[in-house]
Amino acid sequence: MTQFSLFGAEAAAPELADLDGVLLAGGHWARSTTGARLSVVVTDQWRADALAAAFVERGVGGDDAIVTAASGFGVRTAFTPGLAEHAARWTRGANVGLPAGFRLSAGGLRLWAIAAGRRDEAGYLLATPEPDDALHRAAGAQLARLGVTAVSLGKRGGPGWRVTSAKRLRRLIELLGPPPAGADEAWPTPAVSGL
Repeated sequence: MTQFSLFGAEAAAPELADLDGVLLAGGHWARSTTGARLSVVVTDQWRADALAAAFVERGVGGDDAIVTAASGFGVRTAFTPGLAEHAARWTRGANVGLPAGFRLSAGGLRLWAIAAGRRDEAGYLLATPEPDDALHRAAGAQLARLGVTAVSLGKRGGPGWRVTSAKRLRRLIELLGPPPAGADEAWPTPAVSGL
């Protein structure tokens, strides 16, 4: 039986700041003079369904939340003025840039895992778009701040951050909460050794 953290994703109310986790997984903003939309491409239907549901929980779901993409499913929020401020935090001209004072919430960590997390032979990998840019490094720093120190991976095996020890995997599971429907094979599990 896993006990979930009082500071984990399941204990916190969903908030727009949780969308930061989608950006760590390769999300992109589309902006106009009237609002913004966040989108990300994911590989599996369960990921698309879980993200679309998370967008609805945060009040930014849209009618066309899931669309077919070349490498899976595109998932997107509604195009709304309520996201303009969040998009402005993350954009520097036409590029995504790390916001000042960036702090990942447990809800953001859950959305990152939904969008780009997977089990592998050595532990659990939280993928990032690039191997050693500012966003990748900030993601690792936020994992450490949350008590889930991980190993940085470059293009070989990644890019992303791999959580390997039983203690850190247990902490990650506490923070993430239970798996979304369909995620059992991709959601982290405690390491067999050391339990």
